[in-house]
Amino acid sequence: MAEDEKRRRSLLETVKAPLIFSFAMGFLAGFVTLITASGGTDNVARLDLGLIAFGIAFIATLLVISMLHLASRENPEHLSEGSGVNRNSEELYRQQVAKRREEARRKRAEEAAQARRDAGEPEDGDEPTYGRRDDRR
Repeated sequence: MAEDEKRRRSLLETVKAPLIFSFAMGFLAGFVTLITASGGTDNVARLDLGLIAFGIAFIATLLVISMLHLASRENPEHLSEGSGVNRNSEELYRQQVAKRREEARRKRAEEAAQARRDAGEPEDGDEPTYGRRDDRR
């Protein structure tokens, strides 16, 4: 932890870059609104609409950037380990799934063996009954 605190973070890792970008987008939106809302050079500039557009664009851009930043950031490794309760329940779940799969596999094997016996096919260790009468029935 001490090494991370001493390490100088880049501009993209700090809050400065999103603020600067949001300010630039807000300024652009405010300036465009200030010019276009006046309706020409003969009319008075609408500073109120320019400031409203600046505020809306600044907040919206900052919100979008922060959501994208949070979505792209990886979680620290220690958070994915979980507590003992979660690890135990996950292991129990895996054991139950493995048990159910083994039971299903065993059931399919028994059904296949029963179908072979019903069809008159020899068991695995038996000799084939080519041309002989089957005395097992």
